Amino acid sequence: MTNRVQPGPVPNATPVADDEVILSVCFYNTRSSTSKMEEYLVLGSQSLTVLRDAFYCISDFLVSDHDDKTENTKDRKVSSSYFFIEKTFYNDMRSPTATDYSRVITEWANDPARQEKNPRLRGLQSRLMDGARFLDLSIKLRQPYIFMHQGDCEHVMMFTDLRLLGTKDDQHVEAYPKQIFRTRHMRHKCRMCSAYPAQYVTKNDFHSGMSPCYFCEKCYTPFHYDNGGSKLLDHDVFPYANVNLM
Repeated sequence: MTNRVQPGPVPNATPVADDEVILSVCFYNTRSSTSKMEEYLVLGSQSLTVLRDAFYCISDFLVSDHDDKTENTKDRKVSSSYFFIEKTFYNDMRSPTATDYSRVITEWANDPARQEKNPRLRGLQSRLMDGARFLDLSIKLRQPYIFMHQGDCEHVMMFTDLRLLGTKDDQHVEAYPKQIFRTRHMRHKCRMCSAYPAQYVTKNDFHSGMSPCYFCEKCYTPFHYDNGGSKLLDHDVFPYANVNLM
């Protein structure tokens, strides 16, 4: 069961069409392809971007001190990403600064010599995510597909069910995507003192011995800066974002 409060009736809501179909979509943990993170119900008439906007992963909110600002919010996430479904990359290019992550893959795969050795590389193509609806997709139920974002954060995703709208389903479009499962996200404690909740996340942090690593307000500065305020070693640092606080 999800622990997120589900939305109530929406004023001037748009009725769902009688012939609408509903798909169940699951996302899995990056470190364990069998550990389910979230599950949603989506309408066949909706675009893939509504699912991209709904899915929460902490990677979308890790903004280093070198960045001006984050583009992503709780309800809209437009940093570069793609869904890879049945040989098609569906790229999110809504942001002017978005990168087509699929280009380097398709260029590599379209090499005739590689295709001769591995015919499965043939037929790869790219489309815009916001121009594709779920009903336009060719899918197989319980077939692992890929959602990739933030350059190297990859999740297995799977369509687990496909059915017609029922009388017990929410009858207005604004209710979808509807989250029906979310794993409990525990707030990390500081890895140094194990006493206070984390306020910062570091990556590429040689001193910590792990990446990512979590620090509280009290431990972060003395661990990374000398008495004169100079950084001891280069590392990336981000404010800690936790889904239960959003």
